[in-house]
Amino acid sequence: MDGREIIAQRGYPNNSLNPPGGGTIYDKYTLELRYPLSLNPSATIYALGFIEAGNAFNRFRDYSPFDVKRALGGGIRIFLPMFGLLGLDWGYGFDNVPGTRNANGGEFHFTIGQQF
Repeated sequence: MDGREIIAQRGYPNNSLNPPGGGTIYDKYTLELRYPLSLNPSATIYALGFIEAGNAFNRFRDYSPFDVKRALGGGIRIFLPMFGLLGLDWGYGFDNVPGTRNANGGEFHFTIGQQF
């Protein structure tokens, strides 16, 4: 409603990269490589590896496109016609987040549905 959005980044807990109250400006860079393990139409399965970097900012004068928090990880995607796309990822966040204890390190993430 007020122009703020929560942008998730694998490898960090939810809301750990957002400034207090949420950010109005963000940047997120993602590289994901998928490899098909099974192309069966009733259950398509992919293994994947990813690299992500991103950050959120309150004001444009605070925005710095290269001041990012980095993460690396892997996961699996399963497409079932009945449920859609299901995914389980494990990411490792490399950078400390000011004001948040234990924000970096290993983190599991579960996804349901297609991301656009």
